[in-house]
Amino acid sequence: MKLKDVEIIVMSDEEYGEHLNKLFERVSRGEIHEPESHQILARTAEDIGKILTRERLRLLSVIREKKPESISELARMLKRKESNVHNDLTFLEGIGLLELKESKNRKAPVVDYDALHITVPLTA
Repeated sequence: MKLKDVEIIVMSDEEYGEHLNKLFERVSRGEIHEPESHQILARTAEDIGKILTRERLRLLSVIREKKPESISELARMLKRKESNVHNDLTFLEGIGLLELKESKNRKAPVVDYDALHITVPLTA
């Protein structure tokens, strides 16, 4: 994962369908040759709060700054239960906000971007 920034966009189901259609059209015309910037789509502004809880933001920041070599090391840094940290890591990896790299028979969390940008359209 070699990202500079990640964008989180609030998009209705209809807008998401239009977004996918345009994306498929661009791919079929050969207009996309490199990966697009990483985007995470949310259906409502409230969903962003469910994704980016205070603890998950702190977790991402600590990973980015301290570069822990394992989940257990990260849990110690955060002073949280390892099982809770593991659950948050699994969720955040699933939506693309971090990567768990296998290293020395353990998984090391990696956050390889500098910022999260949130786009909330004010038009209906």
